[in-house]
Amino acid sequence: MSGGLLRKTVAGCAILAVALGAGASLLGHVTVGAGLAVGVMLGSLNGYLIEGLLSRRAPFAAASLLRIVFFSSIVLVVALSLRDAAWAVALGIALAQLVMVAVGIRAGLKR
Repeated sequence: MSGGLLRKTVAGCAILAVALGAGASLLGHVTVGAGLAVGVMLGSLNGYLIEGLLSRRAPFAAASLLRIVFFSSIVLVVALSLRDAAWAVALGIALAQLVMVAVGIRAGLKR
């Protein structure tokens, strides 16, 4: 059941990533657009990470902590690389979480 929601989340995030990357590039902010797009796509994988950890019977608190450390580490690595647009990756990850919530709400309303 969650596989369909996860696929829809990744598809929605891919569309959003392309739109954000293209829009920011058109406005002359290529690095910001790339950061947003990368963050959205990374964030779209969060659902798969949750599912994988919980299917291995990882405690929810430990799984949550591991995901926070994972995504924070990525943002820190990008911050060292991009410097000026590191915030865009973190914002992109947050936007992906909003997409995941929207997909879940939409599926819940259809029932």
